[in-house]
Amino acid sequence: SKHRGAPPTVVVIFGASGDLTARKLIPAIYNLSHDNLLPADFHLVGYGRKPIPDEEFRADAAAAIKEFSRRELNAEVWGRVSERTTYVSGGYDDKAAFDKLAQHIAAIEKNLGREVQTLFYISTPPSVFAPILLNLGASGLASKYLGKNHHAKVIIEKPFGKDLASALALNQTIRQVFEE
Repeated sequence: SKHRGAPPTVVVIFGASGDLTARKLIPAIYNLSHDNLLPADFHLVGYGRKPIPDEEFRADAAAAIKEFSRRELNAEVWGRVSERTTYVSGGYDDKAAFDKLAQHIAAIEKNLGREVQTLFYISTPPSVFAPILLNLGASGLASKYLGKNHHAKVIIEKPFGKDLASALALNQTIRQVFEE
């Protein structure tokens, strides 16, 4: 495909077993794959509190595509993403679990033999945004790629804070951990 130039990419979805992931994120990733818009080396890592085996997470994702995607599930298109879809469980305020996530991403890199860019998609209730961001910082995941070729990026699903004060506090937390 014409996107071979894109660096290997790992997308981590926090809140991976939640409703937003099923309704929006998994179908969106599937449709990007359908349109050949994903990098050649694309890995999806779900993260959530509930321990889910990889196979079950893949099956749940396929079911979400069947139910919510504007396109029918094409086994070959989904297979390309599915075989590189894994799941890591842990608490959002559990630094050891974030270290486990960091090791998981490092293993993907080692397997590929090159650096990956990481995108952290926070699809959780707003109450756990701050612990996730702080643990991304504490585990080194946020800064691992800063200053090198690829940057770690974070996407936060709205609502961004409950009001202006909480939005400003959250922004402060993000800026401790990520550059804008």
